[in-house]
Amino acid sequence: MELLIAVPLGFVLGFLIGLTGVGGGALVAPALYVILGMDYGQSVALSLIYSVFTKIVSAVQHLRQGTVLWKITLLYGLTAIPGTVLGSQVIYWASGGAQRIFPFLMGGVLLLVSALMLMETSVRAIAAREKPFSPYQITWPGVLAIGAFQSIVGALLGLTSIGSGSLVILSMVYLFRMSAREIVGSNIVIALIMVIPAGLTHYVAGGVNWRLLSLLLVGSVVGAVLGSKSAMILPDRALKLAIVALILVGAVSTIAKAW
Repeated sequence: MELLIAVPLGFVLGFLIGLTGVGGGALVAPALYVILGMDYGQSVALSLIYSVFTKIVSAVQHLRQGTVLWKITLLYGLTAIPGTVLGSQVIYWASGGAQRIFPFLMGGVLLLVSALMLMETSVRAIAAREKPFSPYQITWPGVLAIGAFQSIVGALLGLTSIGSGSLVILSMVYLFRMSAREIVGSNIVIALIMVIPAGLTHYVAGGVNWRLLSLLLVGSVVGAVLGSKSAMILPDRALKLAIVALILVGAVSTIAKAW
């Protein structure tokens, strides 16, 4: 039964990650928590380890397509690493009462992200406005601001698995003059830089279900490649709306299960 559920689920998750750049927090962790019935800590840990493997496949595809902007990618990714390690440790230090709050935290952040992205995509005055920053010319105040933002995002990633997709994409959509394809491609590589230290920290602290992980990955490899190629076909607005819909589904299902 686990085989019949995990492999198709892995294919769907891999495809959606490659298509949208949204990963562990918005898709994988809620799917493990809600569909497979894993506890919260195990869901976060497995989703982060899973994301390492699937994002490698998607990252290679986007690198071939030339949709990764390296300057902003390295800035976002490297400044998040200390926060990812700290946040990953907190999940194992927290008491049982505190741990029951984490799923609601995950769902609440995802709801906020989906609402802000929908507003940016749907309201013409916001969507049509000139974005303030170029990804090719980032000043030192910009570097410090991104570093501070990514410290918080990294901590949230380790704590809830949210951040490497949804929050980074959100900041890029609002601030940088980038196409949806460049946002997705750059975000996948940023997420890879972030999830490796977070996943290793979770693995050392709590372990991981390697059998389930392998079954998910069997379906994900083909799905991730197909999703990355599909990102080149969809128009920008449709791709952004797909990201919003996926984040919203993850939020609602997580809160419902925790309740």
